[in-house]
Amino acid sequence: MDNPKARLTISSLFSGSLVDLMHPPQGQIPYLDGLRTIAILLVINGHLSGQFAQAYGANRYSHLPFVADGWIGVDLFFILSGFFIGGQLWKEVRRTRNVNVGRFILRRGFRIWPLYFFTFLCVFLWHLASGQSMADKQYGWSDIVFLTNYHNRGIVLGSWSLCTEEQFYIVTPIALFIFASHLPQLRNFRPWLWALLISVTLLRAAIWIFFTGHFFVHDTLLFAPLYYASITHCDGLIMGLIIANLWAANEQPRSRFASPGLLVLYGLAITVVLNIVQREIFDFFVLALLFGAFTWLGLQRPIAIFNSRIFYWISRLSFGMYLNHEYMIPFAVRCIGGIAHSMPALFAHFSVVANLLGVALLVLFSAVVSLVTFCCVEHPFLQARKVVLGH
Repeated sequence: MDNPKARLTISSLFSGSLVDLMHPPQGQIPYLDGLRTIAILLVINGHLSGQFAQAYGANRYSHLPFVADGWIGVDLFFILSGFFIGGQLWKEVRRTRNVNVGRFILRRGFRIWPLYFFTFLCVFLWHLASGQSMADKQYGWSDIVFLTNYHNRGIVLGSWSLCTEEQFYIVTPIALFIFASHLPQLRNFRPWLWALLISVTLLRAAIWIFFTGHFFVHDTLLFAPLYYASITHCDGLIMGLIIANLWAANEQPRSRFASPGLLVLYGLAITVVLNIVQREIFDFFVLALLFGAFTWLGLQRPIAIFNSRIFYWISRLSFGMYLNHEYMIPFAVRCIGGIAHSMPALFAHFSVVANLLGVALLVLFSAVVSLVTFCCVEHPFLQARKVVLGH
């Protein structure tokens, strides 16, 4: 009897990557590709514009809120990650009233670990070749065990957010495995998820008051550890689970005051109010509400502009772009410097144009490298996942 798995040879694992990239799979939601594209562009904009401002001085573009605060792209990534993995888990819970924890973690591992550890190896070898000391980073052991969001930040730039997600990928299926048999329907999970979301905000408030003695004090040094620790910065992941729960249960809000458009307006209003009250405590909470509302809006009312294939391409490459773009920032900044040397007027009168050109170059460089790693690293392991797990 012909076995389809048997036809997948070693050589076939490395073929078809470009074809895969050019043709979205059935059931792909273009709007979510658009959001993922926006998320990676926010992160790249924030990182490049910050370095550009240090090298050549700030400009009007670098002061724009979505540029200066480009880190919010990470929270949008959290929403999407929570939604995607939640979608898989809720369907399994609804179908079997159980969760295969090992299978889920292995499935995510085939998606995340190959490129992540390939990046770690490249950075490790680069440090050795350049003679740079890694003693202060303890040779990146925290990268290997996904703890850089708690210890020494590791040697892989930006790995803290991937560690937060990896911890979430372990805790969530275990929690659902424990509680799935006790909660008969998907909607029964929602009050607990909302309570967890609010509890994370209350935890940040408690920590803030404990260390500052006052709710309304602003302290950038205290904000940093709250930003990196998964226990105080997982709002977006929880909101993604809530949205996925609604989506898997195929439920709609019953009140006309809870339409997708109104939810976005509520999110905007709450964002403004709570950021005035205390931005450090409420930042992640309001971003979860706002980005969650936008995500739900797009799921209910598809937006035609995101049907463009470019959003799917960038979405598929976004993981690689997130891992590699920070290493290319000095190169992009030097390229802009070279252009400035030959065209002084570009910096004298058009610093915003120069900044945008730097962003465009960095996006291009990062996407090209990500395309190579997608073909050589990510796609082969995704094909191997089909062999090992069946789909």
